[in-house]
Amino acid sequence: MKPLARLRLDPKGVATVLEADPSLDLEGNGLPCALLVQGQDPFGRPLCPRCPVQRELRRGAYRASTPLLVKGRRLRCQGYREAEGFLVELYPERAEPPDLLLELSRLTQHLLRNPEGFPQALEDFLRALRLALGMEAAELFLIDPEGHHLILTAYEGLHREAFLERPWFQLGEGYPGIVALRREPLVTHALGEDPRYLRQKVKQLGYQTYVCCPLELPHSLIGVLNLASRDPRLDHEALLDSLGRIGPLFASTLYTLLTRLGEVGLEAIAQHLLRGEASEALLTFLQKVRRLTGATGVQVVAREGRRVALGWVPPCTMKNCPAWRGEVAGLKNGLPDCPEAEGRPRICLPLWAKGEVVAVQTLFHARPPRPPTGPAAPALWLERLVLPLLFPKEEARPIPELEVYALGGFRVRYRGRELGPRDFGRRGAYQLLKLLLAHKDRALYAEDLAETLFPELPPEKARQEVYTLVYHLRKALPGIVEREGEYYRLRLPEDRFLDFERFEALMRKADLEEGLAAFKTLRQALELYKGPLFGDDPYGEWAEAERAYLQERALSGLLRLGELAEALGYLEVAKEAYARALKLEPFLEEAQRRLSFLKG
Repeated sequence: MKPLARLRLDPKGVATVLEADPSLDLEGNGLPCALLVQGQDPFGRPLCPRCPVQRELRRGAYRASTPLLVKGRRLRCQGYREAEGFLVELYPERAEPPDLLLELSRLTQHLLRNPEGFPQALEDFLRALRLALGMEAAELFLIDPEGHHLILTAYEGLHREAFLERPWFQLGEGYPGIVALRREPLVTHALGEDPRYLRQKVKQLGYQTYVCCPLELPHSLIGVLNLASRDPRLDHEALLDSLGRIGPLFASTLYTLLTRLGEVGLEAIAQHLLRGEASEALLTFLQKVRRLTGATGVQVVAREGRRVALGWVPPCTMKNCPAWRGEVAGLKNGLPDCPEAEGRPRICLPLWAKGEVVAVQTLFHARPPRPPTGPAAPALWLERLVLPLLFPKEEARPIPELEVYALGGFRVRYRGRELGPRDFGRRGAYQLLKLLLAHKDRALYAEDLAETLFPELPPEKARQEVYTLVYHLRKALPGIVEREGEYYRLRLPEDRFLDFERFEALMRKADLEEGLAAFKTLRQALELYKGPLFGDDPYGEWAEAERAYLQERALSGLLRLGELAEALGYLEVAKEAYARALKLEPFLEEAQRRLSFLKG
């Protein structure tokens, strides 16, 4: 809905009228907003001189609103924080709900400028989402980067304490865990009768409608978004439609922000390490974590016993903490209690690098955050790029235990020996390995595997065939597949080489580099990209999403390589890069234009 008036305010509150309905009589620029609007509260008292919208925006909120009277008309003042000041819009009191995509765009812009406002901005957005969709509660669970736990990161709505009864779930546990595992929305209008929902206090309050949606990226899942209401008659199709439109952008926003923060931290830490300042690197790391989480104190304890802290953290021996086993633990905040901790609340996080826990981190807040588990998952996502540098590990063997080359074809080596379809006993087992590799970070439902591999067979017969293929696959590659109920997951050895995994790792490395360093890294990455993922099976729909994602990464890498090569004077390399890009995408205008220019 178009606002009745739009004003842009400078940091001091001086307004410039962008547009206004003549009936509001908002004339003149260069006046304080309070003097221009002259709004009143419902009792007729002046409201604008003590403007609650500007107050909240100055405190860090990205959006704020309040009802007010202007010349006898009941309006709603809606304000947004901008780079240099504020944007204020006036709407009728009972206007249509806000455009959620526009709200998400404003959230993204705000977070990229003010990452330290991450917790409050998420809560503000959940409030806008909840009110726009007519729900009573909204919550966001983020998954840890290792894919083991879903942790409540933001909550907004009624009955907060009831929803905080259980602020974490393992994959496959409770509504959030089930949705994260299946990657499909889950809806109920009879929550009180559903045994899968584990928070009893919420059931006792009479909540009936519950909508749980995955937040997916092209290559993984970052979290789960939930909405709840006590009204069992709500139209869940409309809710799913709205969440389906904003979900991908919301997931990308979260991933981009947390990855970008990690990249910025990585640059600073890498410079310290290059200079040999290991202690300074670790302190910089703790400063980044403390800023994002708002912690009073942060502590890291390494495997060998090294302990570094920033700020005050309650004492703890940290010898038998569950975090050493890869579990997220805590004290007095809803997380599984650490048996060694006592006294004041805290969060204990496992820090992973190259497949193992290399350190344990403690976050302490003198004033507990809302929700108490809110900082846990963002901290883990922030740290994932940095940890391998801070806690390096020597390679266990010169030759990886498992090598997979899937870009442009498909080859498998196990302990130095190349395996062909015959080595798997059944050709279908060879195909099953491809399918699992295409979804290596998620568990696949047995029935989905049966339908994909044996669409022509009856369901029961197809499932039996899947069990047979899993047997042959395990025989050829011991321990490669693990079963989780009715789901199968690829269990890759730590000592491995997957060309598409290495390609993505090098591309991420190049994203952080500039000039000659980026040029060298991009050439290494693009040498790995010999063609589409599983090029020997180009019509396999089960790999289409990952195939398209990797090709897009290759295209952007080739264009950037060409630009860097031109800047560095390597014109033949630039021509080759643009020519390769055109082989992947023949109508790519930028590559055509640059190649034509270089050829004269």
